[in-house]
Amino acid sequence: MSSDRSIGQRPRLAMSVAEAAVQADIGRDAIYAAIRDGRLVARKHGRRTIITTEALQAFLNGLPPLELPPEEPRKRGGA
Repeated sequence: MSSDRSIGQRPRLAMSVAEAAVQADIGRDAIYAAIRDGRLVARKHGRRTIITTEALQAFLNGLPPLELPPEEPRKRGGA
């Protein structure tokens, strides 16, 4: 089964922990830690742990933004 969407296919509503890690570009351990901490909502279907696309998006949107310090003005060359 291909992960590419063809015409007429519906978008996926949920994914496994491993798939969520790939989608978010973070490790599986980080996904499980976020679930344990209550920052990422996961669901159980039998023995499987699944994460909805909305839950993963909400988790990612809730991460703090990157704040870089302002750049120091560069000195112009000269001796």
